[in-house]
Amino acid sequence: MKVRASLLFIWVIFFLSVEGNAVAQGPPFAEFLTEDAAWCQLSNNQTTAEILITGDVDTSRFELLVEIRGNMETLVNLPSGIFTLYLNNQLGRNEYIIHKVIEHQEYNDLETEVFDTLVMEVHPHPDMTFTKEIDDVCSPADVVFRAREGYPKYTWDFGDGSGKTTTTNWTIHTYVNENGDQAVIYSTKLKVESDFGCVDSVTGSVEIFPTPVADFSVIPQTLQYPHVIVTLSNLSSAGNWSFIWDFGDGTSSPSEEPGQHTYRNYGVFDITLRTFSAQCVDSMTRQIQILPPAPVAAFSPDTTGCPPLEVAFRNNSLYAESYLWDFDDGSVSSEPNPTHTFLEGKEHHVTLDVTGLSGTDQTEEIIFVHEPPQAYFEPATTDPGHTAEEFSFLNSSVNAVEYRWDFGDGSTSLEENPFHVYSAAGIYTVTLYATSVEGCLDTLVRESLVTILAGEGQAKFPNAFVWNGTGPTGGAWTPGSDDLTVFHPKLTGATKLKMVIYSRLGHKIFETNEVYVGWDGYVITGDLAAPGVYIYKAWITYTGGLQEVQTGDVTFLYPN
Repeated sequence: MKVRASLLFIWVIFFLSVEGNAVAQGPPFAEFLTEDAAWCQLSNNQTTAEILITGDVDTSRFELLVEIRGNMETLVNLPSGIFTLYLNNQLGRNEYIIHKVIEHQEYNDLETEVFDTLVMEVHPHPDMTFTKEIDDVCSPADVVFRAREGYPKYTWDFGDGSGKTTTTNWTIHTYVNENGDQAVIYSTKLKVESDFGCVDSVTGSVEIFPTPVADFSVIPQTLQYPHVIVTLSNLSSAGNWSFIWDFGDGTSSPSEEPGQHTYRNYGVFDITLRTFSAQCVDSMTRQIQILPPAPVAAFSPDTTGCPPLEVAFRNNSLYAESYLWDFDDGSVSSEPNPTHTFLEGKEHHVTLDVTGLSGTDQTEEIIFVHEPPQAYFEPATTDPGHTAEEFSFLNSSVNAVEYRWDFGDGSTSLEENPFHVYSAAGIYTVTLYATSVEGCLDTLVRESLVTILAGEGQAKFPNAFVWNGTGPTGGAWTPGSDDLTVFHPKLTGATKLKMVIYSRLGHKIFETNEVYVGWDGYVITGDLAAPGVYIYKAWITYTGGLQEVQTGDVTFLYPN
C-alpha cells in the first residue's frame, strides 16, 4: 500500500507560490494515484493508471523507469502533473512498478528512486464442463451429473423446474416424464462460482422417454374344466404402444385387445401383458386357475388268494391329488400305489378315498383271502422204534385236502395217514405240508419227533421184473412202492447196498452202490438188455452192522 495522502501534501507545500513567484519544490517524485484492483476476466482487460509526477521546476520534462509485468520500460518526455498510463492487463497478477523518476532541467538532471507498485489482478472464469451418466432413459430415470472438480459451489438447474446447490462436483436427479407417450428433452444448466466469485455456466440436455404402465383384467380368474374361456381387457396407460400377450399355455398374441382366449386343458396359468415402445417397457402378470373335473376314484385288482396275500394296488383314479386307502384289517395308507399283505382269511372290503381340487370321491373293491388250512398230526407212538418196524402217523389237519409228508430220511408220502419204515437208526424230524382245496398251504414241522434204534434187517429179491416200455429211468425206487419195472430188493433195516448184474456168460452189464437205485433193464453201454435170465450178486449192510451177500437169478421180461 502507498502513503499517497502524505506525499500529496508534501507536493502541495513544495508548489506553493507567493504572488505568482515560483519557489523551489524539491527533488522529483512520481507515484501511482490509481488504487490496486482485482476483477474477473473480461473480453478486454485493458485499464488505465494515473501517475502523479512532481519536480523542482514545473516546466521540466520528466522520464520514468517503469517495470511492466516484469519488463523494464522507460517513459520519456513527460510533463509534471498527472500522467495516464494505459495498461494491457493479462489473466493473472499484473504488477507495475515505478523504479525511478528523472527530472531534466535546462542545465541540470535530478533523479529519485521511488519503487511504487500497482497490482492489477485478473481472475479467470471457471472453465466448466459436465457430463451425464444414465443407464435407463425410461421414466422415472436416475441421471448422474458430473462436473470438473475444484470449485466451492455448484448450482444445478435440471430443466424440470427443480435444482439444487452442492459443494461436490456431482449430483443425482430423478426425471419423471408425465407427458403421455412423448419424449421430453430437459434443458440442463450448471452455474459454478470460483473462490474469487467468478462465475461460469454450461448447458446441456437430457432426453427422457415415457414408460408405459401395463395393466389388464381377466374374467373369470377361476374356472372349472371343461369351461376354458376367459375374457381379457387391456387397461394399460394411453399411448402409442406395442403389446405382446403371453397366455401361459405356450401361445401368445400381439393384439392390443385379444378379447377371449380358450385354453385346452385345466391347470394354473400366468397371463403376462408386455406393453412397450422402442425404448421403454412394462409388464403385468395375472394368474388364472382352471380347476380339473371332480375326482373319480378307481383302482385294481379285485383279487383272490391265500394268506399271506401280497397285493400291489394300481391306482386308476382321475383328477385326484391325495389318496387314503383302508384295507379293512386295521391298516391304512396314503401312498398313490401301495402294496399290502393280507393275513386274515375273509372278504376284505378295501376302500379308496380320493381328494382333488374339485372335490372328493370313494370306491370299493373286494379282496377275498381264503381260509388257510391248519396242518397237524401226531405219531401213533412216541416210543423209540427199530429199523424194519412200521411207524404210523395220525393226520388231524383242518381244511386240507392234499398232504405231503417228509419223514426226515429222504422219504416222502402223499397219503393222508401214512406208514413208514426207517431203515437206519437215528432221530428224525417229520414235516407235514397240508394244502386246502383252494391251493393254500400250511406246514407243520416237528423237530426230533421219531427215534429209531439200531436192529437187524433183511433183503428179499424178486425173481422177475418187466421193462417199462418207454426208456431208461435211472433205476431209482421209493421204499414201500410196488414198482415192477425196476429190479431191486425189498429191504428192511439196510444202510448200504452194492448190486451187480451179470449176463449168463458172466459179463458185468450193470452195477449200483446206492440203496434205492436198482436195475431198469438198461446195460452199461445204454442199450436195452434182451429179455431173458440174468445173474445178480448183492452185498448188504444192515443197521446193526450185520453184512450178507446174496446171489440169484432174475428174469427180465418185455411187456406184451
